[in-house]
Amino acid sequence: MHSTDFHAHHSPLGAYASFTCGRHGAGGGLTIAGRAPAQHPLTVGWMAGDVLHELPFNASADGVSLDNYAEEVGGVSSQVQRHILDGSQRRYGAGTDAWTAGNFAFRIYTPVWPLPDPERDGEALLLQRLLPAVVCELHYDNRAGSEDVDLVFALRPGDPVSHLLPAVAEAPAVTWQRQFALAVLADEGAESWVHWDVHEYLREHRSHRLGGLAGASRRIAAGTQGSLRLILAFHNEAPVTTGIDAKPWLSRGYPTLQSVVAAASQTYDGIVARCQEMDQELEQSGLDPHQQFLVAHAQRSYWGNTHLLDHGGTPLWVVYEGEYAMINTFDLAVDQCFYEMRRNPWVVRNILDQFVRRYAYHDTLCRPPEDAAQRAQRLTMCRDPHRLHELVPEPVERGLPGGISFSHDMGVYPHFMPPGESSYEISGLAGCFSYMTCEQLYNWICTAVTYVQGSQDMDWLRRNAGVMNACLRSLINRDDPVPSKRNGLNSLDSEACAGGWEITTYDSLDHSLGQARHNGYMAVKGWAACIGLECMFQHLGELKLAVDARDQAQRVADAVVARFDTQRQCLPAVFEGDHDSVIIPAVEGLVFPLQWGLTQALAEDGPYGALITILGKHLHAVLQPGICLFEDGAWKLSSSVDNSWCSKIFLCQHVAEHVFGMIPDPSSHAAHARWQQIGSADWAMTDQCTAGIGRGSRYYPRCVTNDLWLQSGG
Repeated sequence: MHSTDFHAHHSPLGAYASFTCGRHGAGGGLTIAGRAPAQHPLTVGWMAGDVLHELPFNASADGVSLDNYAEEVGGVSSQVQRHILDGSQRRYGAGTDAWTAGNFAFRIYTPVWPLPDPERDGEALLLQRLLPAVVCELHYDNRAGSEDVDLVFALRPGDPVSHLLPAVAEAPAVTWQRQFALAVLADEGAESWVHWDVHEYLREHRSHRLGGLAGASRRIAAGTQGSLRLILAFHNEAPVTTGIDAKPWLSRGYPTLQSVVAAASQTYDGIVARCQEMDQELEQSGLDPHQQFLVAHAQRSYWGNTHLLDHGGTPLWVVYEGEYAMINTFDLAVDQCFYEMRRNPWVVRNILDQFVRRYAYHDTLCRPPEDAAQRAQRLTMCRDPHRLHELVPEPVERGLPGGISFSHDMGVYPHFMPPGESSYEISGLAGCFSYMTCEQLYNWICTAVTYVQGSQDMDWLRRNAGVMNACLRSLINRDDPVPSKRNGLNSLDSEACAGGWEITTYDSLDHSLGQARHNGYMAVKGWAACIGLECMFQHLGELKLAVDARDQAQRVADAVVARFDTQRQCLPAVFEGDHDSVIIPAVEGLVFPLQWGLTQALAEDGPYGALITILGKHLHAVLQPGICLFEDGAWKLSSSVDNSWCSKIFLCQHVAEHVFGMIPDPSSHAAHARWQQIGSADWAMTDQCTAGIGRGSRYYPRCVTNDLWLQSGG
């Protein structure tokens, strides 16, 4: 690894909880509904005599690895030597995050299991796999030692007072805030305690109930070896949302913190075995070490953002958007579904149904004037927000037929928005926070087709046949409601924008990817939506609708091919105005037919061969240093900005390899791992990086797009 000094999520499944640690000098700790890493003092290590040897989670004085400090503890001065283990090694596997320093090891285990469908398979096994706990182990080999050592794990949470719990299943525990517990398995000599200070407790082995330090320890005698096995438990049983009242699904099986501790103590060995199995599977995957790291890091952050809610007995699956905490942002759901379909297809269905039931809406459209492209270019250069309305073009037509679409998100934690609304989208804008009406329409279609093709759930498809029909009508209208004016592209803006225009998921980029209308990325994604709908209507026996979808797909393909610049051998980012930017995500939409098994649609001798051929030429042309490659081999989504999303890079690398046979250079994986381990060290997995530095979309779930590497074996 480039560095061991970075934060990582360590999370149970579906609990929206995390034990985050790993950044040197930053502490760590437990959170529920945390939008950033906890920064509580965290001590992990061992004490021998008056020397406390600890991993570098807490800051050392003046950067010195061995220093003396005196702390007043109840009027008693404790003189302790503090040795920071700066030379510790870190092994980062799929299920185990492990530090070693000489004879000492600290391991955190976070298993991932397939989650049974609660509506079809019952709840018993699901609740077992949703156990809201993370288990850890501190180990010391003292067989060659001449003095006893004490293994120590201590956390000073934000709550100033921690409380001892009665032993549960022979697992003594400390709890705070009614939501968190630190428990030890009942190995000989293992203790949990509350005190002011580690050294003072180990000297007296007597808790002080006013102390704010939640601790655990175990003595390892000279000539022996042993472990301190820990449970970090989470619990929340009250309603946790507004807008709709929902509480954690976990409360159905774990009514108290004690019940979580008891279940974790009984299944500890199984959890460890599952994590070791996950580590081995990733090591044998054929991915290079940097890819393996990226897969493991992304998966941890995904699960740290997941929450299964109970809405009056109905399960609601939620994935929060990292530091922003928006609920089921559709831009994320459409990309995360590849990961979810391989494990838990029902969560994809659950999100699709939530959007149909509560977050669908119908709009009308407006037609921009001929000079809209020129005004858009001036808008991207404008730095005065008070002048934006001067540059946004006035539509020449309003009230054109539109159709169904879906909101950008369902709310922001803990609030679910009213039906048909999102927390993000605002009218009257032409950049960040404007509407994404066309893209969310494409997202529902592509996610739905991914679910049907992966699950073969034809009953669900038949129940949603009317929605599929409405989506096709809406998609075609966004080209143009007038057949003679259709050019295959998304050419109109939703009147929901009310004076602005639509944007894409790449909301903080410039015109190359920010503008939805006549955008090359959107065009290919729209083409994928069309061939997906054609496939669905064939399943339904709706042959006329299948033909309509195929005709629209052909119009899109022809429109994209017509924009190919034969001199530069690439496509412009935007098909209007005088844009010279080029983008990698012009090929992003190909991931959908690739996952759907529609291989003929991706063949150069197939019905869309001309489109596939020019997209391959485009990708070869832009993947050059100084265009869409950084000097170190990292990928750059747009030639005109250094702002990139890792999740999208991983997705496009999968397309490059498995559609065009372009295997990404291993230097790119090394560079993208560096973005995380060094450029984004403070935040765990970060999606949005500017020249390798994490700038936004931090603590983020979407980078599990790299699970596609595992699905394809590389």
